[in-house]
Amino acid sequence: MKRVILIIVAILVLLAIPVTVFLVSQQQELRKRATPATTLSLLPATVETTTGESFSIDVRIDTGENQVVTAEIALSFDPEKLQAESITNGQLFPNILTSGSVDSGTASIAVGAPNTSQPITGIGTAAVVRFKALAATEAPVSVRFASTTFVGGLGEESANVLVGTTPARVTITGGSQETTVPLPTPTLSDEEESTQSGDASSSAVLIIAPEKNESVADELPTITGKAPPGSTVTLVIRSNPVTVTVTADANGNWSYTPTIPLVDGTHSVVASAIDPVSGQTQTSSTSFIVAAGGGNEASTDSATPVAGTVETTIFLLSLGFLLLLSGVLSRYGKLS
Repeated sequence: MKRVILIIVAILVLLAIPVTVFLVSQQQELRKRATPATTLSLLPATVETTTGESFSIDVRIDTGENQVVTAEIALSFDPEKLQAESITNGQLFPNILTSGSVDSGTASIAVGAPNTSQPITGIGTAAVVRFKALAATEAPVSVRFASTTFVGGLGEESANVLVGTTPARVTITGGSQETTVPLPTPTLSDEEESTQSGDASSSAVLIIAPEKNESVADELPTITGKAPPGSTVTLVIRSNPVTVTVTADANGNWSYTPTIPLVDGTHSVVASAIDPVSGQTQTSSTSFIVAAGGGNEASTDSATPVAGTVETTIFLLSLGFLLLLSGVLSRYGKLS
């Protein structure tokens, strides 16, 4: 009788193994499908205005199933019909990672969550763009997201979780007189400013090295930059988040060398310090690639579990339990 009970229990355990593995794999697949679920849209989607008038368009984000920590927004439009006057962060994203930049036919900004422990979820305004109508249109012109637009999720900073974008269409009326298109003074990005550190404002926070998308062969790359002299600079280095502080010297120079080797792959750095003039927090960001050839894979710090082959797992577990069961039954038979 004891042998029969033992066999029944063993069979139930063996049946439970593949069922459990199957359910876990299904949850993983659902999570993988949900990951690229964030969308961006421009509201209002349709704008009617007249020549010379200014108007605003909101960049609306729907995070879907993701916990968003960064959004790099880039817009493009017809510079003969529209002029971008400004682009600022929206209420949903309190941190400006890269200051807003407007130029002929483009506008961009990078915004972030308060910190990684407070990611952004839900629907809200990520940024606000102020436009001026320059000339009448025969047909609506589009304001659309550029291909460089990027949204990073918590634990998935190196993967773009953006799945779709919706543009806005602008119709301009107001006579047939020719309008001289004023070209705004180009705003230097943090990366461009970093190459001109000698002329940089003493209140600016810059990352000079590594440069954006630069490939470095050192697992312990030295990060350097500029900040107000004597100020405390906070650095956040990802993939695996590391937060450290350094102090700018009398000339405004600062540097930091990681104490733990960075794995091969893409990493990002955000530097921030308080501007002694305005009292506001100034930030700068960049990303670089570690290619030390150490054979390590880039850490994505992903919340999505990485699974092996389910069939192989079931086979190995089943084989192990069968061997265990045969040993137990053999011993039980000898004892009886």
